[in-house]
Amino acid sequence: MINKNINSEDIDALVVSAQSGDTEAFSSIYDQYFSHIYRYIYYRANKEEVDDLVARVFMKAWDNLGKYKPKGASFGAWLFKIAHNLVVDQYRAHRSIDEIPINLADERISADPQKVANNSLNQVVLKKALWELKEIYRNVIVLKFINGFSNQEIAEIVKRNEGNVRILQFRALKELKVSLEKMGYEWGG
Repeated sequence: MINKNINSEDIDALVVSAQSGDTEAFSSIYDQYFSHIYRYIYYRANKEEVDDLVARVFMKAWDNLGKYKPKGASFGAWLFKIAHNLVVDQYRAHRSIDEIPINLADERISADPQKVANNSLNQVVLKKALWELKEIYRNVIVLKFINGFSNQEIAEIVKRNEGNVRILQFRALKELKVSLEKMGYEWGG
């Protein structure tokens, strides 16, 4: 899930430094988690809101860093819980919106145009299929398969036990398969 060069002890040390006001330590934490938080929010919110929500996650984390205690939950789980809560709040604020714009061009890719088109189409299809699922199913799929969290980490974030996460994952994949098949795509797994 996170950069393999930085282990949980290193993250904990950075958190302690950041809690005492070390902005460079928080900058390292930001660098470590930014892409994971971005991906998580990207698949759960309107494209126009992603950058703002990601920024709000890190501002909220900085503002509440003194409240974080490494008891039970990892710092990553705490950070993703902040992201989850902000996405839920944003969703509630825009509940009346039925359709989410799906314009997923990735400006960072400068490779083969056919590959770019296929990747964009796959992202569009996946995002559309994910939005057909219940929120908890969408959440579990994004955390597990897009962000690469373990079931234990997912359990910490969604406040469920690991067994429940495995059941949710199974049901979510089953529903995703149905959603993709309704859209005319064959399920490969």
